[in-house]
Amino acid sequence: MSYQQHQIAIEHQRLLRLAREYRQQGYQVTLHPKAEDLPPALAGCPFDLIAKGKGKVIAAEVRTRENLTLNGSEDLRRMTDLVKQVPGWEFELVITNPRRRAS
Repeated sequence: MSYQQHQIAIEHQRLLRLAREYRQQGYQVTLHPKAEDLPPALAGCPFDLIAKGKGKVIAAEVRTRENLTLNGSEDLRRMTDLVKQVPGWEFELVITNPRRRAS
């Protein structure tokens, strides 16, 4: 089962909203980039999206609080550390939570 299939609906909805926000800011967005879309040093990272523009590339991961440690916090640390080593790249972690229903 792929990483994409593990995402829950709220993460997917937030990911689509984030992609729209980046596009509105003039970025070129790729959802669930493949290894060939990434520099060799980042090819093993399962980013939710990359946004290219304004002289930089933003690699983003969307998680709910419940799934924040789905693969352990090590995967997030590893991605952050790898992105820091690639000039012109930034890592963004977006945490989203379900909206509470009024009682």
